[in-house]
Amino acid sequence: MSNAKLLCPIREKADREIANQAAVAEFLADFVRSGRTRITESVLLEIHRLTIEGIYPCAGTYRDALTKIEITDTDHKPAHASQVRTEVCDMLEWLYGEGAARSPIERAAYVLWRINYVHPFNGGNGRVARAMAYLVMAFEVAPIFSGEPLPAKLKARKQEYVEALKAADKGDLQPLQSLVLECFQAQIAEISRHPHA
Repeated sequence: MSNAKLLCPIREKADREIANQAAVAEFLADFVRSGRTRITESVLLEIHRLTIEGIYPCAGTYRDALTKIEITDTDHKPAHASQVRTEVCDMLEWLYGEGAARSPIERAAYVLWRINYVHPFNGGNGRVARAMAYLVMAFEVAPIFSGEPLPAKLKARKQEYVEALKAADKGDLQPLQSLVLECFQAQIAEISRHPHA
């Protein structure tokens, strides 16, 4: 996304991203604590809104056909903007339909891949995908919100993450599942070593 569309001075962007990530983490924790039982389209859009609020003007909305979307370092071409909402709803339907019998790791990896694949937003797709995968894990495995979180761990292993997404594009979700599992286990291990961090 070009800097021309920034709502904040470029020098403030990194600080806003950090503050927004903290707001997303709080939203995820509240979601899990509230006892809600289903991740919906409105939850996804709220995570996006919180992710890029004050940075880009499209917070909480799907991309439109006016913006050209390219995913660097891949041959994948995302669906036309007119198909984005359908693709997102299909992903969420899978989560509670066909995917309901799958393990939380498989479900988290699928959501992580699918959001990157559909690329539903003009900005913040990777951060939203990682937050959604984290929500699936926190919701279904353990409500862990201390230590370096799953999204940060995935981002820190960017090359493996990108390669795993490419493998998923070709139909092999195993590398992404393994990466999600390793990152989540690392977060749990950190908390075990430093329970009051």
